[in-house]
Amino acid sequence: MKNIFQIKSLFKLGVFTLGLLLLASCEDDSAEFNFQVLPSYHDGIQNLDETGVDCGGGSGVACPSCTDGIQNQGEEGVDCGGPCSSKCADATPRADELATGGLPYYYTFESGEPQSGKVITPRSSNPDGSAYSQGVTISYGASDPAGSDDAVGFVVRPENGPFGGFEDFKFQFSNQPIDFSVYHKFTLDVYIPSSNNFSGSLQPKVELILHDNVDGNFWQRWTIITVTVDESDFDSWVTLKFDGENAAAADTGILLPVSNNYDNITLRFGGDGHQERGEFYIKDFKPTTSFVAPGTPRADALSSSGLPRYFTFEAADASSGLNLEPRTVNSDGSAYGQGVDVTYGVADPAGSDDGVARVYRPDDGRFGGFEDFKFQFQDMPIDFSEYFKFKIDVYIPSGQDFSGALTPTVELILHDDNPNFFERWTIISQTVTEFDTWVTLEFDGINAAAAGSGTLLPSNGTYDTFTLRFGGSGHTVAGEFFVKDFVPFQ
Repeated sequence: MKNIFQIKSLFKLGVFTLGLLLLASCEDDSAEFNFQVLPSYHDGIQNLDETGVDCGGGSGVACPSCTDGIQNQGEEGVDCGGPCSSKCADATPRADELATGGLPYYYTFESGEPQSGKVITPRSSNPDGSAYSQGVTISYGASDPAGSDDAVGFVVRPENGPFGGFEDFKFQFSNQPIDFSVYHKFTLDVYIPSSNNFSGSLQPKVELILHDNVDGNFWQRWTIITVTVDESDFDSWVTLKFDGENAAAADTGILLPVSNNYDNITLRFGGDGHQERGEFYIKDFKPTTSFVAPGTPRADALSSSGLPRYFTFEAADASSGLNLEPRTVNSDGSAYGQGVDVTYGVADPAGSDDGVARVYRPDDGRFGGFEDFKFQFQDMPIDFSEYFKFKIDVYIPSGQDFSGALTPTVELILHDDNPNFFERWTIISQTVTEFDTWVTLEFDGINAAAAGSGTLLPSNGTYDTFTLRFGGSGHTVAGEFFVKDFVPFQ
């Protein structure tokens, strides 16, 4: 019994003591518990021989730095921005996209640094190493005036400029002559504000100048390709096309594709020989082998139209059409040569990306004055009962002499594949009255009759061939025509 009493007494004493401690704790908020922390390489404190928090020294862990190849420590990019002295490179998404295209050089103007291009950069020094200042004031990575997210270049041609009226923008010269044999065509996107005053010497044009750095008289030998922007294209982006195919050197007349001495590319804005102010926005200067959209996009678009036949002239084979292609063999299998010289997939003379055909009517009289273009004959007579109307787009360059035998006409001839087909053919003729522009000619066969029988085309059941004739017949005067998209319609 005594032991039980002692245990109870000790228990009561313990409870009383604990109560006093809790009471003391509540009354004294300043009471602290101090524990000694042993330094380590993972205690969240820079100590021991660490050069950072738990890194460096003997920790075996490298501290973040501006050279570790990792975006950390508040950096804006990998090892740049934030605590690092190195500025992060400007974003150049268009240049990044072009990097996989295989072009020999390009420059997007997204920034003034090399990442905006390949091989070429803005000139900052002369061949002798001295500093170079551009004739124009240019801001790289400017906001697109059309409102897109693109970073572009803003070029100000200054008033009373430093080059005495010949202000320009030069790319850095190349270490060796530029090979223009494959890439001698160039594009540049340009936006010209309508706020410019073009009533005087300032002109809405851009010149691409290819030249050398042999001496200060490079202009004696340069090649200049000029493109003028139409007023209707102000306040919008347009792609300028500089075609060096027939561009010649000033002194020798050597064409650009075989030039072997130029090492510099220059752009000039607003014309020369004056000191008027002008503003231009630019982006994406790049070379190209062709201005024509690749493939046969118009033929591809027509493939779902349900038409029985068509031909776009984008290429020289069946990929350009349906049930129609240029004649290359006769019905007996022998080779056939066209009466006209046709080049397929050439650049649109009006400047679009369309691939068209250039038709040259020769003066050699190979068809005795009846030179024409024939499609391959059909295996069976053509059913004209539903489709007896046709259209074709034609562009006739001005400057040709239509005062004599050559006429600005296009004839659609429907006939059979027989040596005496002209005795039975049906001819529908159209005359072009607008030059230097595309016009759509419509050939209506509803009342067109066969030469021999007078049978109207809709009920004709013998014809198996389509032929086009340009410039009239019965003469051997040369003529030039561009064509695209021969299509029947209801």
